[in-house]
Amino acid sequence: MSLLENQSKTEEANKELVRGFMRTVFDDHRPDRAVEFFAPQGKWHGGNFGTVEGARNIAGLLSGVVGGLPDIKATEQDIVVKGDTVVVRLVVEGTHKGNLLGFPATNRHVRWDAIDMYRIKNGKITDDWASEDGVKILADIGAYIPPWMKGGN
Repeated sequence: MSLLENQSKTEEANKELVRGFMRTVFDDHRPDRAVEFFAPQGKWHGGNFGTVEGARNIAGLLSGVVGGLPDIKATEQDIVVKGDTVVVRLVVEGTHKGNLLGFPATNRHVRWDAIDMYRIKNGKITDDWASEDGVKILADIGAYIPPWMKGGN
């Protein structure tokens, strides 16, 4: 197998690992299984939400999100793979039926855009840099109304 063919095979495996992670954790509502996809010392870099270290802690964070949005679904819009890096642009949505990062249920539908960049080594995610539209999430649950969403202002 040529070097180019080997790289292509690795990139395809990396893409499928990320898709499997999103399908299992979000679409199948199994955040506990995140530990199967992350390296034990993996990191989730969540921008405004901080950094979470360790596969079990990442699974705990994701349990909080899925618990708050039990019908959560992540829909892939684009996916780009280069070597050990996979970038996914997606739309995430669900119904706020449980505690979501400290906010009690509102039964409101939430929908936001996200971009995640994953680093993969030895078939496991070592890093996930997540860019979530936190303002949109808060606006959808009624916790914060940004000035540009207030009528006439």
